Amino acid sequence: MYKKTLYVFVLISGILFMSCKEDSTAPTLTGGSLALKSEYTTVVLAKTSGTSAVDSIKITRARFCIRDIKFKNASEDSMNFKTAPFVLDLNLTGTAQTVGIAEVKFGTYKRIEFDVHRLERPSIAGLTDTLQFVDFLKDERYSVIISGTIYINGKDSAFTYRSKVDAKQKIDLVPNLAVSEQANSVSTTLQISSANWFKFNNQLLDPADKNNEGKIDENIKASIKLKK
Repeated sequence: MYKKTLYVFVLISGILFMSCKEDSTAPTLTGGSLALKSEYTTVVLAKTSGTSAVDSIKITRARFCIRDIKFKNASEDSMNFKTAPFVLDLNLTGTAQTVGIAEVKFGTYKRIEFDVHRLERPSIAGLTDTLQFVDFLKDERYSVIISGTIYINGKDSAFTYRSKVDAKQKIDLVPNLAVSEQANSVSTTLQISSANWFKFNNQLLDPADKNNEGKIDENIKASIKLKK
């Protein structure tokens, strides 16, 4: 008997177990695989009304520092999916991308939890790919970095928004995610939309204005949902 594991995306893809042959000596399957994917929703951030001087915002890159991805079952037990920090560099074309894959016990999972978190150098000690964290360790340390072009009164300029937000995200799996011998290949997708990152009360927010940081950070936290 052998096990075949599918890839994990910011969607959750499933686990596929196949048996070569059934006989009395074959071991009993006790788990499957879980895949996680992410998918970015592209939108044009353009002024629709109001008095904001910002005409439009074009996003060219968006990166999230994430750690401690867990799936919770009905008994509130945690399954550690991915614990080490990593940078999710969103594919802005909207194509789903693989985040990771993990073996899980058979059961029903009701919630996914993860941290969008600022890094400390000791937390990446021993990791092989540390270059991805360079921009996040500068100055006050950051958890989200978004780059793009902002158009104000007909003139364009490049911007980079750096967020220091620390947030534990808890997202219910509706319906619950069941991994069983009958369905041992499962997947789910996290959908991240930039539609409201730089908006408040239908007004576009200038990411260079420090007074807008609180609103923008709350928008970023609220933008991560599960794809239905």
